[in-house]
Amino acid sequence: MVMNILFLAVDVDLRRNRGDSIHVQELTDHLVGLGHHVVLVTSTPDHAVSTGIVHATAPASTPGQISLGWRLARRWADVIYERRVSPKLSFTISKLSRTPFVLEVNGVLEDEVENPPSNRWRPLRLKIRGSMIRRASSIIAVSDGIRRDLLTRYAIPSDRIAVVPNGVSPERFFPSEKTSCRTSLGLRPSDQVVCYIGNMARWQGVDLLMDAADTLHSRRSSIKLLLAGDGPELQDLKAKAKGRNLGFVDFLGPVSYDRIPEIIGASDVAVAPLARNRKASPLKVFEYMACGRPIVVSDVDEVGNFVRMSGCGIVVNPGDPDGLADAIEWLLSHPEQAEAMGVKGRVAIIQGGTWEASARRTSLVLAGVVRKRQGVQGRTHEGTAYRRAT
Repeated sequence: MVMNILFLAVDVDLRRNRGDSIHVQELTDHLVGLGHHVVLVTSTPDHAVSTGIVHATAPASTPGQISLGWRLARRWADVIYERRVSPKLSFTISKLSRTPFVLEVNGVLEDEVENPPSNRWRPLRLKIRGSMIRRASSIIAVSDGIRRDLLTRYAIPSDRIAVVPNGVSPERFFPSEKTSCRTSLGLRPSDQVVCYIGNMARWQGVDLLMDAADTLHSRRSSIKLLLAGDGPELQDLKAKAKGRNLGFVDFLGPVSYDRIPEIIGASDVAVAPLARNRKASPLKVFEYMACGRPIVVSDVDEVGNFVRMSGCGIVVNPGDPDGLADAIEWLLSHPEQAEAMGVKGRVAIIQGGTWEASARRTSLVLAGVVRKRQGVQGRTHEGTAYRRAT
């Protein structure tokens, strides 16, 4: 079934190399690759998108966003797909255009806000949000932990929530020759390189990784820690490194999407030291695996089980810098076993961890919603390219 999909991602700036922008671009690209017609709405003005995708920039105001969404959806969209925790746009546009909506949830907002301010209206806001979420025809959670949180927090029927993890494009992320990658980055062949790619935020556990690397450096002077990314904790992490004289830590800052495979390729070990109770489907883990590097991850949500089942690395208790250091050192001390783990990770990605696989699963969910709507309305429909001026 070919579908017309209105994809709402109004909080996403496609110019930023962040997980949300990568997710949106990869998912829409692969939905189009499956033959669907997609109109994408983001906060990015005049940004080029892949051929086959109609891109519209969301106005700054909520009424303006609703008006734009309604104009795009009416008499064209088969389904509205919104990437957001609170679906006020898709809920309202669905009502106005009589088009079903599907909500994609990528995290638990409460877990990502440190010391949230007291708000007497918060219970009411949660109640309203829950009411809107329950009106979604279906919900896609990127991890089982997020699914469980939605079930308990908003009392959503279990058959309404599907789990569709993030993915990676193995054509873009693939094993590279280590020496050439290091030469490009100005590293020495003798360096023992550990990398972290991603957001510099509290829940990512980067400060823990720096503590583990400090311990490792006291044992192995050749350790080099590469930290690539931006975020709210970046300046504090830099200050910590400077204050403790951690000269082996190299902050690469925000890097382009195209440079990430090179950084992973230069590394001996890649790390995702996620904080305890973190619920997510981290893009970095899929990218590490696709590049054929052994990984060390915290045992959170589905991440730990995924790594254990694929045999691509070592799982450690979250919040344990010594355990993290020991796991990294074991991989550095056992290069043959580490290489075999990297190979297993690449195989696991090819078998089901790609963006194409995620798009196919998403498409099945959307098709189920559209078929149900068609059954109610007693009509059939084949998607058509969006031709109205946006």
